[in-house]
Amino acid sequence: MIFRSAIPAFSKILRKSSSGEKAASEHLLNLATDFYMKSLDFNGLPVHALDMDTDGLRALLRPLIEAGALYVNYGDRHPNPHILAFEPEPREQQLEKLATNDLAGACLYPTVGHLEKVVDREAYRSRPYSLELALGHPTLGHHFFDLSILESYRNDPRYYYNFDISGMISIHDDHFGQSTMAERDQVLLQSFGLALSKDHGWGVVVFRRYLSSLSPEHQQIWKAKQEDDRDKFVPHPDYWRSSILGEWHEKLSLFRAFLEEIEQVNALCQHIGRPALFRNTYIENRPNDFGYLIRPTGRELANFAGVLDKMLSDNINRDFFQNEVPYEDELPDKKGRIVVTQRGTIRILDEWIKLKFRTSDTELIKHAIKTLKDVRKKRNPNAHSIRTDEYDITLFKEQIKLMRNAYRAVVTLRQILQFHPAARGYEVPSHLEDQEVWAF
Repeated sequence: MIFRSAIPAFSKILRKSSSGEKAASEHLLNLATDFYMKSLDFNGLPVHALDMDTDGLRALLRPLIEAGALYVNYGDRHPNPHILAFEPEPREQQLEKLATNDLAGACLYPTVGHLEKVVDREAYRSRPYSLELALGHPTLGHHFFDLSILESYRNDPRYYYNFDISGMISIHDDHFGQSTMAERDQVLLQSFGLALSKDHGWGVVVFRRYLSSLSPEHQQIWKAKQEDDRDKFVPHPDYWRSSILGEWHEKLSLFRAFLEEIEQVNALCQHIGRPALFRNTYIENRPNDFGYLIRPTGRELANFAGVLDKMLSDNINRDFFQNEVPYEDELPDKKGRIVVTQRGTIRILDEWIKLKFRTSDTELIKHAIKTLKDVRKKRNPNAHSIRTDEYDITLFKEQIKLMRNAYRAVVTLRQILQFHPAARGYEVPSHLEDQEVWAF
């Protein structure tokens, strides 16, 4: 390791005359800088490797901290002191900690002010986020991006892509290391999250450590979509909670709650001895388009509605109804001949509920059926005409309203099944029963 070979020279400096302390401080700074630049993940120099007495080390560190050249990470703000997770505290607070904190498990980091003088920027050409780390910016610092940055990954089947409150991007196994994809495009973005915008739209938030792992070409692509106005966005509370605080999500997203409710509907069907109402729960094979709009355009919204319709009306299993309501209509045509037509799944569901379920308050049932019909209408609004696509920021809101209604509709179906006599004793998970779900 770098510091092992440097310790003898470091000790020799300490034994010099009165100027030794200043020279030793400078050497310590150089040692920490060299370690930081040559480590795999821009790591701090562990104090324990210096093999020094605590008082002597504090004396060397104080002038470096006062000069804003070195930072001591004690691991008290983030459990791993070997990475610089956050921006250093104000200098006065650093000096207070130096006087009282235990140095045994601490790591030393050169500061941005020092690294800007010594880093060769040319070595990081085309790698803006790697350069930021080389210059001493924290690994868990984050940037915001326009949502459209995700479009090429979502639409390319060679990538594995998912996006909810959090998301990730990776190469499908079939294309990893293969000639079907250029090496520069075989990227992994381990984590990114939803950002909330003040104009009621969405953005993407990514931590610096993940951006720096992208290829130079993809770092440039992301840089071009980076939002300059940092005050415009905030990370989703649950993404911040899980990524930074290491805590569980407070609530489910609308999308996840919808999927879990479909799963509960099918579980209830099994419990009461009926075939599943939905053919697929999509828990394990969630469609790429089932998530927040990447662009607020009419075409994006119609695509989303199409996916939602396939997960709702097109996903209904006729076997569930067990021929308790008619599946067909027999009507005479103009010549008096009987024509048999298949009934749609929405109509079959509506008639089965009316036949089997009695309640004085039918508003939620009407809302559920209306929602299924509304989703179908939005699925292909331009089926009989050619229209120019539109960009409208309010479509973000429209999608969420549609998603809230769809979620509410599936909850209603689950609650109807819970009234079945055979469903007594079936326990729905409390987070679903209490509807602990984000409204956006």
